[in-house]
Amino acid sequence: MNPSIYHVFHLVGILMLFLGYGALLARSMAGSTDAKVRKLGSITSGIGLVLIIVAGFGLMAKSYGNNFEPWMIVKLVIWLVLGGLIALINRKPALAVALWWLIIGPRCASGHQVYIRPF
Repeated sequence: MNPSIYHVFHLVGILMLFLGYGALLARSMAGSTDAKVRKLGSITSGIGLVLIIVAGFGLMAKSYGNNFEPWMIVKLVIWLVLGGLIALINRKPALAVALWWLIIGPRCASGHQVYIRPF
């Protein structure tokens, strides 16, 4: 399969993850207890996480021949952190505003690892 397809799926996964997190955080900030929004945000972010990891490993296999580089390990740790944030978002609605801004950090760190490759 063409690596560009993996790249597109990876980007779609990133968009879905942050769209889902945005919905969950906005729900918390609004003080809503709407179960539909929570379900939709959770499903969207979950599918996004799956797309990110599957497409990321596919892209790695096509582009790097399954050789792990240090920046890829950092990206995997960032993925784990972002995956665990859903529990914090759903269980601590009082932290919604802080999380809204703190989630920018892993996003920037992930992009830094891909484009700068400091390791």
